Amino acid sequence: MDFKRKVKLGIATATGALVLGLVAVPSVNHVLHAASNNVSSVSQTAAPTNVKATNQTVSAKSASGTKSNYSVKYVKAGTNATTATYKNTDYNTKSDAKNQVNYLGATQGDTVKLDNGETATVQGTMGRIYVHWNTGNWSVTTIANTEDVAKDPAKFANQVNNQIQKQDLTDKSVTNGAVTVYNQSQSGQANTVKWQKADKVSQVQGQQANTVIKIAADAKN
Repeated sequence: MDFKRKVKLGIATATGALVLGLVAVPSVNHVLHAASNNVSSVSQTAAPTNVKATNQTVSAKSASGTKSNYSVKYVKAGTNATTATYKNTDYNTKSDAKNQVNYLGATQGDTVKLDNGETATVQGTMGRIYVHWNTGNWSVTTIANTEDVAKDPAKFANQVNNQIQKQDLTDKSVTNGAVTVYNQSQSGQANTVKWQKADKVSQVQGQQANTVIKIAADAKN
C-alpha cells in the first residue's frame, strides 16, 4: 500500500469515527433526558415542604418517582414515622382519573345547616355520624364517633368546613375533588383529599384530618 493510499484511508477512518460519534450523541442525550425526568427532591414536585397544621407540624422527608407519577412522604417534627403521603398520578384518560376520586353527589339523610349556611346531610350508623355536603366541584364527608358529637352532630363538620374555607382548599380549580376525614387520628392514613385535573389525580392521605387538609391546600396544583 503506497503512502498516499494510507493517508486517504486514515482520513476516511477518522471521518467515520467522527460520524459514528455524532450519531451516538443523541442516544446519550436521550439517557440524560430520561434521568432528568426522575424526582428525587420535594422541590421537583407540587407538594409543600413544611406544613404547620392545627395539631402538628410535618416536613417532607423524601420524594420519589417521575414528574408524572411521584410520591412524597411526610414525618411529624421530631420523629421518623410517616404520618402523611402526597401522590401525583397521570392516567391514560380523564375517565380513568375520575374513577379514582370517589366524588359523591347528593346523599340521603336528615339535613342540617353548617355555620356558613351550607346545607349538609347527616346519617348515623355503627357508632359513627356521617355528615356530607357539596361545594363547587368538591364533595366533603366527615366521620365522627357518635359519642364525640352526640350533642351537636355537625360539630366536627363545622370544624372541617371552617378549615377548608379558611385555607381555600375548595377554591382550587379542579375537574372534581373529594374530602373524607375522621375526627380522630387514623393509624392507617385513612383521612384523604383527592382532586382531579383532566387526566391527572393528586391525593393526600394521612393520620390526622387537619394535616391532610393543610397539605392539600398548600399544594401548588
